[in-house]
Amino acid sequence: MSKLTENLTYDYLAAEAAPTREERIEATYAFGGSCSSLKLGMGKGCTKYNCRKFAQGGGCQLTLALGIVRTFQNTVVIIHGPLGCASNNLGVAGYSKTFRVLKHKPVTDNIWLHTNLDENDVISGGIDKLREAIVYAEQEYRPDAIVIGNSCVPGIIGDDIDALIDELDGQLSARVVPVHCEGFKSKFVATGYDSAYHGVLKKLIDPVRKDEKTNPGDSAGTTAVEQYIHNKTVNLLNVGSTSYGDEVELSRLLKALGLTVRVMPLYASIEEISRMGEAALNVSICATHDDYLIGHLKERFGTEYIIDTLPIGIKNTNQWLRAIAAFFKLENEAEELIAMETLQIEAALEPFKKVLNGKTVFVGGGETRIFTTAEFYQSLGMKVLGLKPHNFDRFAVPMIDDIDDPEAVVDVAPGQPAEELVVLSRLRPDLYVGHTGANAWVTKLGIPTTPLFGQSFNYMGYSGAFELARKAARRLQNTAFAKKIAANVALPFRPEWYASNPFDNIKEVQQG
Repeated sequence: MSKLTENLTYDYLAAEAAPTREERIEATYAFGGSCSSLKLGMGKGCTKYNCRKFAQGGGCQLTLALGIVRTFQNTVVIIHGPLGCASNNLGVAGYSKTFRVLKHKPVTDNIWLHTNLDENDVISGGIDKLREAIVYAEQEYRPDAIVIGNSCVPGIIGDDIDALIDELDGQLSARVVPVHCEGFKSKFVATGYDSAYHGVLKKLIDPVRKDEKTNPGDSAGTTAVEQYIHNKTVNLLNVGSTSYGDEVELSRLLKALGLTVRVMPLYASIEEISRMGEAALNVSICATHDDYLIGHLKERFGTEYIIDTLPIGIKNTNQWLRAIAAFFKLENEAEELIAMETLQIEAALEPFKKVLNGKTVFVGGGETRIFTTAEFYQSLGMKVLGLKPHNFDRFAVPMIDDIDDPEAVVDVAPGQPAEELVVLSRLRPDLYVGHTGANAWVTKLGIPTTPLFGQSFNYMGYSGAFELARKAARRLQNTAFAKKIAANVALPFRPEWYASNPFDNIKEVQQG
């Protein structure tokens, strides 16, 4: 898996919208079985054809896309669709402001407008409402960028938002960014990330191609100091689940190698985003989130990238550091840093190992995050009973081998809590580590839970390993809360449901 690796090249930016993940990568959103059978199916390429007869629920591509663009500084987001498509913005206003405070950014509210399409607009079109909203945003807020989140309804009725943007070109001071995240086009919710970055790449990042870019050292007036800074600059690509503590920890480790670190694109200014191509290396911590972006940055600017692993736990943090250090030829410095950090963290983890050794765990959430988290808890003496990734693609295939038990259950499912609860009711792990929203369901089974990520805590790097171990040990030292919830709050399923095969709903292609 790359380590600077496979040369992902694309020719998608000429299109109005990003391709769906069904078209672009080998991935599956429906699978039930074991680690070994998932690896076999991915190797034969047949799991990508799996589907569900019935889908209980899943994520919204618009939500994921907006999770990126609404963090940009001095930006107005216009949600083009029915009123309900804006509901998520209310819930994120608080932590967005908190993040800006932590990052020493201007403390502003998220500014968002809504075209509020109704039944009449479905018949006559909503372009006039969108035009009015864009002009209002420009005159009222004077933003650096106006981002249009195009939801399902305008996609169905055929509103041409790109033609409108072309019509307004030259009349606005703000850059206008179309984000096509019509959820009905793809069963992979992560396509929303690609939709956001498609618009960012087309409209916000300065379009200087690699064959037009000169080496800073060869440019007139460029000093040796400027060239040195450029050659040591790393773009650390953050994601919505990255906490401020994670960014501090990962930046600390890279700066210890003598590198200049720029954390982006979330919470960056439009000016900072426009200069994203000015770096020696792009470092992704989540392939699901970033592969579309870094592939285009490599194609346009010639910027190499690392998409190796997610630095959770000791093993994967070491692997992450070594891959970055190898690019800059800092292997010796990296080994010294790893030796020092590993010695300290191993000693700090000893008390927690006594609590966790022999316990069982189930992990659910994003694919790379859950496999690296599971590997870390495994290294502390826990047994991994199962994993539930939202989707599974080629970037995570090598991580299957990190799970000691090849028969550990894998349930690939975006949402589908009823399916997951049947699995958990049989496995009965001592601890569930899960994505936001899943913990409430699982607690009603009497299983102690801890969140997979959170904006208030540190999960990555060596300090993150300490926090992960500490949280798990604390949950298992007192399980009374989960037991009392289970005794007093029932789940809405009959006994017959728990006796059924949880994967009967999956239409699986035969692996012949």
